[in-house]
Amino acid sequence: MASQAQSRASAIVGFRDELARLQAEGVSLDPAATEAIRAHHDALLASFARQEDVDLTAAAAQLSIGMRIATVLGAAALSAAYGFFVASVWGNLTVAPQLLLVTLPPIIMAFLTDFASRREASGYIASIMATVAVIAFWIDLVAMGSLFNLPDSRNILLVIGAFSLALAYLYRLGLPLLGGIGMIGGWLWSLAAITRGLWWRDGIDGMEPLLVMGALCMVMPRLLPRPAGYGPIWRVTGALGLSIALLTLGQNGQTSSFGGINQSVLEGVYQVAGAIVFPWLVVVGLRRASRSITIIGTAFLSMFLLLRLHAWFWDYLPKWLFFLLVGFLAVLVLLLLRQLRSRKVLRT
Repeated sequence: MASQAQSRASAIVGFRDELARLQAEGVSLDPAATEAIRAHHDALLASFARQEDVDLTAAAAQLSIGMRIATVLGAAALSAAYGFFVASVWGNLTVAPQLLLVTLPPIIMAFLTDFASRREASGYIASIMATVAVIAFWIDLVAMGSLFNLPDSRNILLVIGAFSLALAYLYRLGLPLLGGIGMIGGWLWSLAAITRGLWWRDGIDGMEPLLVMGALCMVMPRLLPRPAGYGPIWRVTGALGLSIALLTLGQNGQTSSFGGINQSVLEGVYQVAGAIVFPWLVVVGLRRASRSITIIGTAFLSMFLLLRLHAWFWDYLPKWLFFLLVGFLAVLVLLLLRQLRSRKVLRT
């Protein structure tokens, strides 16, 4: 809801700016209609103003960026403070105080997350509380394993990720969502060790789990459409995962989890996949008006083309001719993107 309100508020501000320009240029407008629109917009903006996370001016938007940075720094600092405090007093405590020290904080921070989400509409304080709760829960599980000699398991990542996602969806918080995606992604990544007969910590060099995670993130907005503001986060994360995995696998087959297959064949398969996926990401970004996905697709498509040109022509062409070819292709990409942009503008 907050993202929809922000989008509408930004549209209203943009409309008023354009209306002011039209009036300054002498365009004749119906005063009654203009006043009715202004009154309606004033009512909407007053309603949005009661939502503290909606920016009604450019200055407010800049302040929001600072608040997001402060939220990340605050969550990191408080989590580090708790972790270092536990480490400093752990050896001086008996088992009962140790259990209380690591068991109570996640529960307390979860309750504080609920309290903060009800008292503060922006969600910044609740994001800090939820992130600290996740870190405290992680410390709790690690400490429990150490106290009771429990076997090391990849499932700790799955449990922490599920807890983080639960907080994110219960209270509509973006920072725990990113943490949950990272934890679930780490758990999926560790599964690559199974195919290679390795301990789960030793099998994270295979890139296919990142590829799977990226694909899942791209389709998650369809599976979990609410809240609507989470769709861009899922898609951007998925685009990055797909792009990094495909570019790495296409360049170096040794990063694949399928070591028994011919390396050249693997690289060729992933290069073909990259040649399809990178332009597709550009198209997805344009269709969804997502600047981030468009930038990711364009950047990785450019890197992919540069690496392919280097592999195919570097040893066979004079250096001046190679860079001339790269420049020529860059101009072609520029013209293509310009054509796509023009078509999109005409359609809108």
